[in-house]
Amino acid sequence: MPARPRPRRSTGAAHLILGEDSYLRQQAREELLREVPEDARAFAVREFSLARADLDEVQRAATTPTLLSPRQILLLRDVESLGEEDVEHLEELLDSLPDFTLLIFEEAKLDRRTRVYQLLSRLCKEHSADPPKDALAAQKVREMASGLQLRLSRPRAEELVSAVGPNLGFLKTELEKLRAFVGEGREVTADDLTAVVVPARQFIVFDLLDLLAERRRAAALALLRRLLEQGQSPIGIVGLLAWLYRQLLTVVVQSPGAVRPPLRAPRERVEQLLRVARKFRREELREAFAALADADLSLKSSAPDPQAVVELLVVRLTKGAGAPARA
Repeated sequence: MPARPRPRRSTGAAHLILGEDSYLRQQAREELLREVPEDARAFAVREFSLARADLDEVQRAATTPTLLSPRQILLLRDVESLGEEDVEHLEELLDSLPDFTLLIFEEAKLDRRTRVYQLLSRLCKEHSADPPKDALAAQKVREMASGLQLRLSRPRAEELVSAVGPNLGFLKTELEKLRAFVGEGREVTADDLTAVVVPARQFIVFDLLDLLAERRRAAALALLRRLLEQGQSPIGIVGLLAWLYRQLLTVVVQSPGAVRPPLRAPRERVEQLLRVARKFRREELREAFAALADADLSLKSSAPDPQAVVELLVVRLTKGAGAPARA
């Protein structure tokens, strides 16, 4: 029996959009959809879920021309539902693809070790939709904000990326919420981020650290109560403070020319942390760890009043400000 001829390489008739960033997937998809005039897309663009439709059905659609458009596009989702037994049929589909049909496979995740992926990567033009690095994401989010009639400074963009992550799809959702909150044409402030983007509230703890370093007990207690009113958990506040104090200790014990400590935070926050470190001695930081450990143990031991525990922690961390603390 003669060997079956290997399928031809892709000439642009089949594409694979792969990556977890929904915004980048949408951009790649819209670029490919331009192959069909916008007024013809209602009948020349069809979508199939490979978890429900079999490859026979897709092949029939791919080889049947539409009468109202010279080109048609088939969007194929749920590629991960295909198994090893589908590889040969999928190969046949790609090998017999007529010139009037464009196939677009789209998936957030696909195991690159499978034969399905290896076949698609060989026969399709691949478009990566993986989230960009933080620095590029901050630049992109500013461009998206401008398109949404929002003014977003670089520090606020970096803070938003650090809070949400570099996924542009998620970031676009948060920008739309911010536009509804502040209004078109307005500048987004740190307070706006804190009010709208829940994960961004963690960065207020950096401001709490500033107040603790300056022994401003009353202001620190007021900010602490604000955090609790906004829904921050006492355990979360203590955990983030402990992490920040560990970073401070790393800075304090380093030699002057040492590399900065690893910190996944906006540049503005890193510089803030380095400034705060100059206000502490090593012994003060070790005493702070004892207070943080006590608070952590109390909170995890079903304390009757978590707010009282974290307020007492603030009093201990601002020792020397005002009158001595009473437990």
